[in-house]
Amino acid sequence: MTTIKKPDANPIAAALLTWFVLGIGHVVINGQSNKWVMTLIATIIGSILCVLPGIVIAILSVIDSYQTAVRLQAGEEIPVNEYSNAMLYKVCRLIDKNATCKSAG
Repeated sequence: MTTIKKPDANPIAAALLTWFVLGIGHVVINGQSNKWVMTLIATIIGSILCVLPGIVIAILSVIDSYQTAVRLQAGEEIPVNEYSNAMLYKVCRLIDKNATCKSAG
């Protein structure tokens, strides 16, 4: 399994890019392109079904991006498909069978 180690990850930049540029903070700051694709798909599906789920998924994505950047900044190695936010993980694992989450229990 591929892991990411980025001690220079900036949590604020990750959260801002994720919120304002369609979740791109997952790729640019955290190096998790697959997570970006899956959260984008989940957000679009949630928005099509009803606007509120799409907004909730987008907010969870921002939180996950921030939490992941904090973990990377602390020197932690994170698998490329690991989610830091358990709620976002539970949504995205429906479409991403390779998703993992240490805190999902």
